Amino acid sequence: MLSSFKHHLSRVIGIKPLPLLGSFLMGLFLMGLVLLTPLTANRALASEWRELAQKTVDYKAEVDKVKLGRKEQNLTSIKLRCDQGTVNLKQIELFMSDGESKKVDNLGVLTKGLSSRAITVPKSEGHLERIELAYDSVGSQALGLAGVAKKGKITVLGKEKASDKEQASDKD
Repeated sequence: MLSSFKHHLSRVIGIKPLPLLGSFLMGLFLMGLVLLTPLTANRALASEWRELAQKTVDYKAEVDKVKLGRKEQNLTSIKLRCDQGTVNLKQIELFMSDGESKKVDNLGVLTKGLSSRAITVPKSEGHLERIELAYDSVGSQALGLAGVAKKGKITVLGKEKASDKEQASDKD
């Protein structure tokens, strides 16, 4: 198949292909691709958002707490994603293990498929211990029963900081 393509190409362009040069360039291209793939894969994995928790949001205003375990100690930022309904995000507060906290107000309204902006976790001696979310779902129980408006469902996502090895490879 490849030889027929080369033959067709030579007829259209009017140049005869150089078999050794073409094979060499293809081999060089594939070798470069194989060598670069692990570098780009590590950077992509380092910057992925990971699911920390899922919450169902009632129609009335409420505050939910998300306690984080040891796996979530190295987070650099968090964000919320709306998976169902419409959610009015009033406030998020991040609590660190050393007593420091960060409060973010007025994050807006999220509808299905939308995410909040990324919120940077404070750099401190401690790690992120818990997150408090103040929000409500847009609609009412009557509209929910009628099938017009569903309760909101959100997912809390976190991004971890890159390890020392990944940071060293980024500098290269």
